[in-house]
Amino acid sequence: MNPFEFSARTLEELERVQGASGGGRGKVDRRGNRKLERALGSMLRAPHELAFAGVGRVSDAVSSRTSSSTSARSAMALQRMDRTAKRVPQVVVKITSRLHGAPSTVGAFTYVGRIGMSDKEELGIETSEGKHLMSAQEMLLLAREWQQWEQADEARRKGATAIAMVFSMPPGTDPEKVRESVREFAENDMANRRWVMALHTDEPHPHVHLIIAGRDNDGRRFNPNREFLQHARERFAENLRARGIEADATIRMTRGYPPKQDPSPVLKMRERGAQPVADKGRADMIAARTPDAEKRLSQRDSERTKTAENFSTVRAVYTRAIAELEAHGGAAEVDRARALRVFVDGMPAPNSARAEIIERLKSGDALPKEYEKDSELERLKARVQRRDGDQRTAALDRIGSATAKVKSASAELKKGGASAGAGEAEPSVFDRIGAKSVELKSGSTAPDPARDPSLVSARERLQAMQKTLNQTIRDRDRGKERDRTQDRERDKDRGGPGR
Repeated sequence: MNPFEFSARTLEELERVQGASGGGRGKVDRRGNRKLERALGSMLRAPHELAFAGVGRVSDAVSSRTSSSTSARSAMALQRMDRTAKRVPQVVVKITSRLHGAPSTVGAFTYVGRIGMSDKEELGIETSEGKHLMSAQEMLLLAREWQQWEQADEARRKGATAIAMVFSMPPGTDPEKVRESVREFAENDMANRRWVMALHTDEPHPHVHLIIAGRDNDGRRFNPNREFLQHARERFAENLRARGIEADATIRMTRGYPPKQDPSPVLKMRERGAQPVADKGRADMIAARTPDAEKRLSQRDSERTKTAENFSTVRAVYTRAIAELEAHGGAAEVDRARALRVFVDGMPAPNSARAEIIERLKSGDALPKEYEKDSELERLKARVQRRDGDQRTAALDRIGSATAKVKSASAELKKGGASAGAGEAEPSVFDRIGAKSVELKSGSTAPDPARDPSLVSARERLQAMQKTLNQTIRDRDRGKERDRTQDRERDKDRGGPGR
């Protein structure tokens, strides 16, 4: 039985929707490729699908047509379609920083390897040469080598010594398979470059830090762009699937333009109860508090209009693919069509710019009063309040621990001949601070240390007492040293005045 094949038009549109494979390894020098594109474009008549949604290039269509047969291309499109319909987890690949100089590079090495961190287990780093470095001295030597190699030529401007990246998967993924997938990517796609890597499992989602040298072994600089990032995502997902882990690396168009999520720093600030600058600017925009608010909102509406048009086109392409699967496919293709139809029916339509801003602000405190807040906001507030209560309890515990340390230091000081604190007829400062800490802990609700005047006063007295004790200890040491000096001088003159 012949394998299922899409029609030529549907297949080309599906490939445009599913995105061209990232084929770059970094922006090195693509002038020759662009010349070849123009030459091929002048000889070949581009089909109308290349103008779809304003994306695509002649070289992509040429490579996709000549690289494999129609049946193979259809099989690949079906595989991507299955992963999209099942909403397979998306891999995350990011460039976290560009490191300049040996100090920044060795700092990244020690952070990735957890070297010198009191609360973290030392992991070390794996190198492209197959070594496992566990000491900061070895990492410093490696960073200096990378810096010398970056600055080896006579270029007027120096580039980055290294590029730091992170590869991540959702919680529950096997960490060792994530490490193996990243190592395979580095060994195959970064074969001509030096790199180091380390796996981190201290957070729910396993992730691997990969630091790549700024120049390859031939001296060419590494300047990753979006094409390289998409290529890295696809290769990372392929390596994971080869190890039995479902993973995908599609573009937003393939998934029907799901709503974007704010960056992690913004989400964490909201959880802490703080207001990010981005939220304040959005609130001012929808409330027309700034002179250019209407202009900025109009620009966003224009962008959302283009997204809505692309959304309609994607929906039409998937609908045509479903019709062909049901009309010309077998039982397996009918099942795929049914799953894809469920996905298409559940695709959320893009909102207007104002509605999108309101949805994002619902998770924080920046939403203007005239807009109704939903239950999601209340849940987030309760979560923040619980976290604040835990932080207050931890602060009280730290105050109690500091009080015990000061008491111990005071006892040692008293044994040495110095005294501190109040008289015997009234309780000491330490006793009052300890009693206050116990009273706060036994209360029904722990007060906020920043708002409770008594707790703030107790903390200030504790800090002042610590300074007094430290000064007393230093005075005692200076007195002992002065006494020893006087004793030495007396011993020198014991036999009579010196001549």
